[in-house]
Amino acid sequence: MEVVGAHRQHGGHRRPPVREDSRTMRNRTRLLTTAASAAMLITTLGGVSLSPAHAATPTCTEAVRKFASSGDRMFIPVQYSTLSDHCVMRRGNKNNAVRYLQEVLRDVYDYNIAVDGDFGPATERALISQQRAFGIKADGIYGPQTRDSICWPIYDGGGTMGCWWYRD
Repeated sequence: MEVVGAHRQHGGHRRPPVREDSRTMRNRTRLLTTAASAAMLITTLGGVSLSPAHAATPTCTEAVRKFASSGDRMFIPVQYSTLSDHCVMRRGNKNNAVRYLQEVLRDVYDYNIAVDGDFGPATERALISQQRAFGIKADGIYGPQTRDSICWPIYDGGGTMGCWWYRD
């Protein structure tokens, strides 16, 4: 059986189109109106995707050990409940991840900032300055691009032995 226009061919002859009752026509009109409204909304929003991939990036809350095959270790800021290193820190955050970032900015990059766990204006200025030195977006927000640019201290059994770039 083949559909041709609004008529169906069956056995060489055409059946006349079936008349729709008023309820079917109203339902079809509602469906078309709803579809048109949805299309206008998507156009108005500019095709904004509401998928989980565009959900807000979590805040880093803690610094956890990451081990190298050699047994050496480094610490990386993470969102502690998920252990995700795809997290951000910005002005106003107060936690251990901020404290560790401040230690690294002070000890590895020689910024004269307090290590108090409070991401305030001094931490933001130091991070912006270092982001400029890295040649990345200098917005004062720590995220995956900044994480991958920082040379993180490496520790062995005897203490700090240098630094390494983290790649997940």
